[in-house]
Amino acid sequence: MKKKNFLFFGLSIFVLFLFFLHINSNINACTMILCGKNSTKDGSILLAHNNDLPGSISSLIKIVPESKHKPEDKILFKNGLIIPQAKQTYRMLIMECYYGYSEGDAVAINQFQVSIAGGVSLKEDRNIKAKEADPIIKAGVSGYVRYIALQRSKSARECVELIGEMYSKYGISYPSGVGVADPNEVWYIEGGGGKCWVAQRVPDNSYLVVANGYRIGDIDFNDRENFIFPSYLKDYTIRKGLWDPNKGPLNFSRTFGRNRRIKNKFYNTRRVWRVQNLLTPSMPQLPGLSKYPFVLRPDKKVTVKRLVGVLRDYYNKTQFDTMNKTPLSSELKERSIGVFSTVHTDVIQLRNWMPAEIGAVLWGGLGSSLSTPYIPYYFGIKGVLKSFRLAENDFDCKSAYWNFKCLAMLIKSNSLKLINKVLLKWQEFEDSLFSLQSLVEEIALKLYHNSEESAKDFLTLYSYGLSLEALNIAKKLKEELKTKIDKKVYNFGINLF
Repeated sequence: MKKKNFLFFGLSIFVLFLFFLHINSNINACTMILCGKNSTKDGSILLAHNNDLPGSISSLIKIVPESKHKPEDKILFKNGLIIPQAKQTYRMLIMECYYGYSEGDAVAINQFQVSIAGGVSLKEDRNIKAKEADPIIKAGVSGYVRYIALQRSKSARECVELIGEMYSKYGISYPSGVGVADPNEVWYIEGGGGKCWVAQRVPDNSYLVVANGYRIGDIDFNDRENFIFPSYLKDYTIRKGLWDPNKGPLNFSRTFGRNRRIKNKFYNTRRVWRVQNLLTPSMPQLPGLSKYPFVLRPDKKVTVKRLVGVLRDYYNKTQFDTMNKTPLSSELKERSIGVFSTVHTDVIQLRNWMPAEIGAVLWGGLGSSLSTPYIPYYFGIKGVLKSFRLAENDFDCKSAYWNFKCLAMLIKSNSLKLINKVLLKWQEFEDSLFSLQSLVEEIALKLYHNSEESAKDFLTLYSYGLSLEALNIAKKLKEELKTKIDKKVYNFGINLF
């Protein structure tokens, strides 16, 4: 009887797993939040991102070393484009998908605390007129350009300028929005099509939310402190019939975006509304608008913990609550911030009063924000626990990603009853890390002043220990949830599908 029960449970979970991957196969969207240093509680630059892709795409954390290159060295893009390599590239701490950061689905920090906060696809938001007037250039640069620029930059502005230069020189093969920051300022750059792009600085006292829709509005061509754009942008948009200066400023989002989805025309904008509603509740806004303010000031100073909570939001206790809907495919109709298809999630913390090794922290989670913990990976670490840098597209029980992904699958099978159990466990785990952070950094700084290597060793051991603890908790949670589901299926004959 026990053997039969076990086989039945195993088959049920396997079928559910396949179904889980299938229903997420059409989900390809991300949410990004960029916070200026005066909008946060401790003066950090904070950057949050959910990278949402098909559920079968695994992710990992790794270190890309600083390197010197020969004059003849080249960089090859997957579409065949070849560009010169720099003489020197800087070290990066990176969270990426299994196929590598060259496709752009990654977040990273370099040794000067310059960071790529993540990207969002803008492909579906491009309107028909923009597609015809400024078509993408298939032989142009892809998301890989972000990390090429990051490896060559000592400031956020320099990184944005390098991305823009390569957009202009080679063309854009995929329109996207990218967050770029250093400990002093935050920038956001959008690609309108094959040639058009613009970047705007996020004010120090504000935050910006991006959710797969164009966000940059009127461009002030006289404000070079807050806007970066190609010299040809004005003439190009006029010549192509995209902009008439007699009718007002060039509004980038209106010119290139505002394509409404058929299934849910608020697929992008509702997430912007939700983040602004959570961080600035004093400014009531309707959830069904087509446009929201580019930036807002938070009512309360933002923290890492607060952003983690936002990344896990599924319209909790609102009319759009995705966990209260019975069809497993409900999130295709109402798109929340926290979804089970997320392949990696993070909050990046940058601080100019500490050396990069300690001041830059990637609070990273492999898998969905609803099923994974946020572990602090300091830039100074020398390595990453093997299971957290092990990721293939096929299931692997030794991979941290697949353990957290399986946990997400089990939650999704009965989300209302199981999600709180898992999130409470991770919140307890994370709260201990938040409370320890100042002490850990105090020790690391003391060690750093005497021996930089000792500080790095300390931070490496700290992240190793936390990673191992998180993985063990995940495995125990999996066994508990499997037991609950097994009993439910066998004793009550409930159909999970």
